[in-house]
Amino acid sequence: MKIITKILFILFLCLIVSCSPSYRLNRLLVLHPELKIPDTLFIRDSLIVPQIQVDTMFDFKTIRDTVIIQKDRLQIKLSKIHDTLFFTGKCKGDTIYITRKIPVEKIKIVKPDLLNNLISKIPWLVIGFIFLVFGYLFYWLSKK
Repeated sequence: MKIITKILFILFLCLIVSCSPSYRLNRLLVLHPELKIPDTLFIRDSLIVPQIQVDTMFDFKTIRDTVIIQKDRLQIKLSKIHDTLFFTGKCKGDTIYITRKIPVEKIKIVKPDLLNNLISKIPWLVIGFIFLVFGYLFYWLSKK
């Protein structure tokens, strides 16, 4: 019985240290590069620019009226009240959208047909049958 437990322990260790799925996938892609499909991923990102506003004043006697200068998002307002010149600047907030293209590779999934699926399982069925025969032989020999 100790031989059977040793064999089962060795089989269990072989199952634990077998290839990881990522290694198998990399090996498959190296052997079959036609399974890789180039694709492009679009990422739309936004950048929000907040509104900025600044106020200040000057003692200025020559300007008699309010002056407003405006270009795109920037607005500057000069106004004279009594002997003081008020200067107000405002830059309106805005949202900038950035679309980036990132090239990626997708994996094409090919489902095997029933015949190929059955053929691929035949070695495992044979191995399982051999283990059953050896197990029965060990059981029969240990009874004698």
